[in-house]
Amino acid sequence: MKMMKKTITLLLITIAIYSCKNAEKKEGKKTLSNTEQVAQAAGFDNWDAIKEVKFTFSVGKMGRNLYDRNWTWNRHTGDVTLIASPDTVHYNRRQPMDSIQTSADRAFVNDIYWLLPEFKFITDSGTKIVEKSNAVAPISKDTLDMFTIVYSNDGGYTPGDAYDVYYDKKHNLREWVYRQQNDTTIGMMTTFEKFDTINGIKVATDHRTPDRMTRIHLTNIEFNK
Repeated sequence: MKMMKKTITLLLITIAIYSCKNAEKKEGKKTLSNTEQVAQAAGFDNWDAIKEVKFTFSVGKMGRNLYDRNWTWNRHTGDVTLIASPDTVHYNRRQPMDSIQTSADRAFVNDIYWLLPEFKFITDSGTKIVEKSNAVAPISKDTLDMFTIVYSNDGGYTPGDAYDVYYDKKHNLREWVYRQQNDTTIGMMTTFEKFDTINGIKVATDHRTPDRMTRIHLTNIEFNK
């Protein structure tokens, strides 16, 4: 009888220990939001290892290139270099800027958003996100999941702006709509095309308007460790 009691007690202790460990595993596993899953699909886990970013942001219209901006950004120091022929601008994002540097930084914020929107969705502060399943995308007319990200009216170069973002089942971005000041009127909408993976970071290198006459193109991309 004593042996049976000891066996039962040991069994109960073993079950209790297993249950505790199982509960710890469940608690330790974080459920990612859709925006976090979008960022993960683009390689956000590799972002911390990246020290320097280089890329060229180009805008074209009707097959003709309108302008290029060439960027070099040191994430650790905050140093930025813009080369936009015939001008070159150097500045540090953590230091006071003059009017020319501020103008360059406005362009940088815009261009880096085109390069890495998936990361900006989860790292930018002062945002509100509303999610919706099975929405009809405005360009392709495909049924996709989507979320709307709205920026607060405080701070930043474009406060109050909103983006409607459409993504597929693999959490890859497919289309987005920009709405100035969260207005119902669409400011611009483009596709996400020609994905390329550089050093573990996935980027859509080509964006087209619905008529495919306007093109946002990203080239010479480097993510250096």
